[in-house]
Amino acid sequence: MSLAWALPFLIVMQTRSAEVSPRPVAWATQSPRPASCLGTPGLWDLTRQALLGRRCRELSRAQALLVRAPDKARERVAALLVQAPDFTEARVLHGRASLRTGDGATALTELLPLLADDAASVADPAVLLDGGRAALSQKDLANAARFYRALGLRASLLPDRGQQIVAYLEIAGTLLAHGKAPIDDVLAYLREARRRASGSGYTGLCAALTAVAWTAAGREAEGQGALTEVTDLEALERFEGSKNVWLPDGLLHAALGLASERERPDLSLAHYHALAKSPLAGTSIGKLASRSRAHAASGKAARRDGR
Repeated sequence: MSLAWALPFLIVMQTRSAEVSPRPVAWATQSPRPASCLGTPGLWDLTRQALLGRRCRELSRAQALLVRAPDKARERVAALLVQAPDFTEARVLHGRASLRTGDGATALTELLPLLADDAASVADPAVLLDGGRAALSQKDLANAARFYRALGLRASLLPDRGQQIVAYLEIAGTLLAHGKAPIDDVLAYLREARRRASGSGYTGLCAALTAVAWTAAGREAEGQGALTEVTDLEALERFEGSKNVWLPDGLLHAALGLASERERPDLSLAHYHALAKSPLAGTSIGKLASRSRAHAASGKAARRDGR
């Protein structure tokens, strides 16, 4: 027996359900909400969809707290995970909130599975940025490079220019420190940062990192050329201790050591000493620390000639 006569009633029952959104599928695919929170359920899936709807609303409330109250966001999403431990989007949000509350180890544990699932498929570039930062916080340079390389394809999708600049600087800095990426890739990301950086306060850092990349590759002339754009050494120093830009340990010491060689040799020497004690000590960047001995020797020679 045909059930065609019942089709209009089924449609009305679905679209009038309190838990079912009648939005067209095309609208749903453009939503920033997790994929599991989208879609139109079948008639027999309404109970499951109602439960998922409640969880998605709670996830949205936690997401809204992420920036201004990450501790509260973490509490909310932790409670949600007790009910639904396999809710992947909640696990990711818990990792991001953990990063913002200083728990980098938990953040990395919860964001690292994104790489196993192929980070290139992660739609939100801010998630990849947080993953890279979580790895840097744990001095896991290999996984940081994996997150940041995936972010390189999506950094231009971040919502404002400042975030894009920072993302490109962090991508370049991490790939440079990791030492596995071609220098052309590192320089390309730095050019993207520099192209956006006018008037942002990041121009000097772009130039200093470019100088580090060239000099570590043995291209002294190009490195010195890049340093001509570092016109405010004090502005560059302010990145020390700042969380505006996350860089691998030791990299900023290399940049400041190079940038202050001529004007502040004492400051340069201090940064080279710090570089020699950093995790980058055995890399091509770490070898820049030997410049401190060369400059000290040239300074002694100049003083002897002066006498």
